[in-house]
Amino acid sequence: MALRKQKGHFLINEAMVGVIETKHPGYVEATQKLFNSVVMFYVKVMGVDVEKCLSVSVSDLYQVYESLTITNKKRAEVPHPIPFKDVPKDFRRAAIKKAFGIVKSHDSNLKRWQQRIERANQAKTLKKKTRLKKKAGKPPTLPTSTNFPTQFYSSMFGQDTGDSIVVKLWTGSSWVKEKFLYKCRELPSGYQKSTMSLMISNGKLNICWVIQKLTPSQGKLDEQIQAYGKLRVLSIDLNLSDPIVVAKVLEGYEDTGVVEEITTLRLQGNNRLSHLRKRYLGLIAKAKKLTNTHTELGNSPPKRMCATLWERIKNLEKDLIEKISNTLVEFALKYQCQLIVFENLKSLKALKGKYSHRSNIKRSNWIAKKIQKRTEHKALARYSIYTTRINPAYTSITDAFLGGKCLRGSQVGSLNLYLWSERGLGKLVKTPEGKIYDSGDNAARNIALKYLASKFKKPVVLKHPGLVSGCVAWLPLPDAKGTVLIPSWCALSV
Repeated sequence: MALRKQKGHFLINEAMVGVIETKHPGYVEATQKLFNSVVMFYVKVMGVDVEKCLSVSVSDLYQVYESLTITNKKRAEVPHPIPFKDVPKDFRRAAIKKAFGIVKSHDSNLKRWQQRIERANQAKTLKKKTRLKKKAGKPPTLPTSTNFPTQFYSSMFGQDTGDSIVVKLWTGSSWVKEKFLYKCRELPSGYQKSTMSLMISNGKLNICWVIQKLTPSQGKLDEQIQAYGKLRVLSIDLNLSDPIVVAKVLEGYEDTGVVEEITTLRLQGNNRLSHLRKRYLGLIAKAKKLTNTHTELGNSPPKRMCATLWERIKNLEKDLIEKISNTLVEFALKYQCQLIVFENLKSLKALKGKYSHRSNIKRSNWIAKKIQKRTEHKALARYSIYTTRINPAYTSITDAFLGGKCLRGSQVGSLNLYLWSERGLGKLVKTPEGKIYDSGDNAARNIALKYLASKFKKPVVLKHPGLVSGCVAWLPLPDAKGTVLIPSWCALSV
């Protein structure tokens, strides 16, 4: 039975996949085919009036579209009679929910396409206009067919013992109850099973449970600041080379605006992953080059070409993502952090280059974003720790202690050509006063300062180790608390 949202709690949803055995796999295929046919029927009904579809609330979705498609004693005639007879109520409602998601996604894609076309029409030169229109592509359309796994609500299955279950399936002519044996990992503590789906993947039949739990909320951050007078955050700077993570725990006090640095965490592993991945990508590139000739294979490579190499790459990446996200969440719990702060990395793009080099950069960017998502989910699900993201502008080139503009990269000089391997440090930054810091340390401090400056009313001051007080590094704009922030050196120059 699905859980309902409760005030003061977060509803956490996760998936649990298992292997299933059946004597009649054809029944599962027939049920999936029927499910997708019902989904497509409701997609067409909703596509007649998309604006009406999007204006309907989720709670009224079934009532509205069943009244348009299902006949009964009160409704002898309906505008769009459903052509499928004897479809169970929960089976039909699962298809309605899936169709609503398709139409909603299509509308979002269409609006984004229209925005791209508007930007193209506003281009000053014909060359740029043509390039942007070509990049935008054709307008998105609703799908003509789908192949979703069948979603089963509570009345469609029962008698779940943990290793067997009875499911109602369509044989092609009638509905029957079929008993399945399945193997699945143990249900995590605090979770309960909700809906389930049957899916056929690579010729194997799998069962996928949606498991849920309610996690108590710690309250709004503003309320926590008022109650405790301080806020402790874990700020994280993600890099595309080692150390892949530089994390710092900082605590800010609202009454004084003073921020103290407590501890630092550095995590390695990206350089090894990048080396192995580039080696595998090179092998894939060579294999594709060999097939790019007029042979019996044609001009395009086969669908599952180099499947083993791609699987190795995915497993390496997944292992690193899970290890780093687990470490960050446990580190935040150990130091009782109320919030985890990341940089917003939406604008990361790969540089131009050869196949293996460009693919390596793209997948490194993807890993950085995936670490953020997995950390966000685990922190909230396990310990009710919030996660947020800030604009990374100026965080790397601003001195966290004195607020001056730093030199970075090759501007630092010959010192930047060497890594401080004995301390695990990476690239350096040089302050106007001539001091040299690790760029990851400096950025991690500024990420926390930038967020705290948006939450506190007083200017944020980072306390330098060994000194009684510190200097202002980040200042809010004079409009109001929480607006976009700029570093003090930029504010003074303006």
